[in-house]
Amino acid sequence: MQRIFRLGIGTGLTALAITFYLASSGPKMPPPVEAASIPGTATVSGTVDSPKPFQAAKVYFRNPEKRMLYMVYTVGGHYQAMHLFPGDYEVSAKAKGLGSEVTQLTLQAGQNATVNVSLRESSEADRKKDVEYLPFGEIYPPGPGLEVAKRTCVYCHGEDFLPSKHWDAKQWNSALEYMTGKDNRQGVMIQPTDMNQQDREVLLQYLVQNFGPNSTTRAVKIETFMPVEEAKLGKAMYIEYYFPADPPGQGVNDPAYGSLSGVRGRRRVGQDPQLDKDGNIWVTDRGYPNRICKLDPRTAEWKEYLTPEPKAGVHDLNIDKNGIVWVPENEGIPEGKPKLQAFNPKTEKWETSYLFNSDQVIPADTFVHAQSITLDSMQNIYTVLIYGNGLGKWNRETKQMTTYRMPSPNSMPYGVIVDKNDSVWIAESRRSKVAKLNPKTGEFTEYSPPTRPALIRRLNVDADGTTIWFGLYSAGKLEKLNSATGKFTEYTIPHQGSQPYDVVVEKNGEVWVSDGSQGGALIQFHPKSEKFTYFPTPQNADMPKIRLTREGAIWYSPRSSREFPGLGVLYPDITKITTLAAYH
Repeated sequence: MQRIFRLGIGTGLTALAITFYLASSGPKMPPPVEAASIPGTATVSGTVDSPKPFQAAKVYFRNPEKRMLYMVYTVGGHYQAMHLFPGDYEVSAKAKGLGSEVTQLTLQAGQNATVNVSLRESSEADRKKDVEYLPFGEIYPPGPGLEVAKRTCVYCHGEDFLPSKHWDAKQWNSALEYMTGKDNRQGVMIQPTDMNQQDREVLLQYLVQNFGPNSTTRAVKIETFMPVEEAKLGKAMYIEYYFPADPPGQGVNDPAYGSLSGVRGRRRVGQDPQLDKDGNIWVTDRGYPNRICKLDPRTAEWKEYLTPEPKAGVHDLNIDKNGIVWVPENEGIPEGKPKLQAFNPKTEKWETSYLFNSDQVIPADTFVHAQSITLDSMQNIYTVLIYGNGLGKWNRETKQMTTYRMPSPNSMPYGVIVDKNDSVWIAESRRSKVAKLNPKTGEFTEYSPPTRPALIRRLNVDADGTTIWFGLYSAGKLEKLNSATGKFTEYTIPHQGSQPYDVVVEKNGEVWVSDGSQGGALIQFHPKSEKFTYFPTPQNADMPKIRLTREGAIWYSPRSSREFPGLGVLYPDITKITTLAAYH
C-alpha cells in the first residue's frame, strides 16, 4: 500500500490524471451495489482504466488525519467503496505492474461521489533490489544435502532464509550447534531423530557449497500466483485502522525503551485482536513499551493502556464473559517469570496477576515464556508456555495456577483452543503434531497430520464443536481433524509459498485462513466444493490471529507492517454491512 502512495510523490513515473465527477455525471457505470450506507458516511464509485489488461485492481482511500485506509477491488474496471468517514483522502490504485498517481479527495457525510482512475505501467515494486529471483531447483541443487536441509532448515525458516545468508563453514557450524541446543534457551530446535551425525556432516557441506561467502543473495521466484476471482472481490472491502503515532520522546520514542527494540526496531507491533461485547476491538501491542489497545471502529477512536510491566513482553489477549481482559506476559520481570495479568476496562486498572509455573512443575532453571490464551466453558484460562514446553491453567474457582508438561519434549506449544467438551487442543509447532488435553484426567493424546515435518501455528474448532482445523504453515496445506476418529483430511492451498497461519470457521462451515505469503491474503475455503477464494490484503504483512464477527467480517492485525501497524477488517460482502461495530 505504501508503494502506491510513493508513485505520486517521487518515483518519476508519469500517469494520467485522476478525474472527479459528481454522482450524476461521468462515464456510464454499472448499477451500484444495492446496500444502504451507514448514516454519517459517504460512498465512492468509479472506473479504473489502463493501457494494458488487468484484473481486480486495488483502489485505495487513505485518510491521514484519522490514520485509516479503505481498499476495494475493481470488477470489469469498475469499483464501489462504502461507509467512508467524512474527511480528506488520498486516492490511488494498483494492479500487477501498474500504478496511479495519488490525488486528493474530500468527502462529506451522505455524499455519493464518483472518482475515475487511470493506471500506467510501473516497475515491479514487490521485488527487492539486489536479490536474484530463481526457481527453487536452481537455488537448491538436488542431493542428500537438500533432503536434510528441507526437513531441518527449510520447513521452519522458509525457502528464502538460507539463500539470504553468506556464511563460511565456521558460521554454519555455529548455527547448527545453536539449532541443536547449544547455548539456546529455547531448547533443541533440530531433534536427533531428524538429523544424525552423518546427516549433519552432509548438511554442513551442502550449506557451505551453496550458501557460502561467495554466494549471491537469492530468493525463490514466484511462478504460481494467487488466483483472482473478480466476481467475489467486487463486493469486498478492507478497512485498516492504524495505531496513533507516538510523540517525540514518548512511547516507542522514549529512550527508556531504546535498548529493548531489538529486531522490531522502534515501532509498534500489533498481534492478537479480540472482540468485546460492546463492539470494540482490543489488540496487544508488542512494541516497547508493551500496551493493550482498544479501538471503537464506529468512530476510529483508540484508547491505550501500558501493561503493568511494559518491558515484560506481550503476545495474545482474551476477554472473559465479564469483560475482563486477560494478558499473559511473554517473559516477565524478572525474565522467565511471566505472570497472567487481568485488566478491568470499567476501572481502567490492572487489578490482579498470577505467576505461571508457581507449582514448579517445570524445573526452576528452565526458561519460561507464555504466549497464546483461551477460555473454557467455566471461564478457566489456559495459556501455552511456548518456551518451557508447558501449558498453564488458571482455575477461576480456586484462583490457583496448574502447570502441565507437554507430552513431547521441545514441542514449542503455540496455538491453543477449547472444544465443546472443554478438551484443550494445542498446536505442537516444532513437533508437527496437535495435542489434546483431557482436563479431568490430565492426560494428553497426540495426533500427527499426514504431511511432516511442518510447522503448525494456530488451530480452531468447527461449528460442530469437535472438528479441529489448522494450517501447515511451512507446507501450504489446510488440515481437518475428526477428533472422534483421529482421521485427517488434507487440502493443498493452490498458490506458491502459502503460509497458513490462523483459521476461523463460520457457522455455515466456511473456513477462513490468514496467509502472509505473496504480500498476504485472507482466504475463504469452501469445504463442499474444496474451492479457495482469495482476498489479497491492502499491505504486505502477515496476520497471526483472525477473529470472526457475527456479520461475517474478519478482523486481523498486520503484524509485520513497519509503517502501518494497527488493526484491519475484511468485509467479504459490503451489502451485508449494517454496522462498523464488531460483535461476536
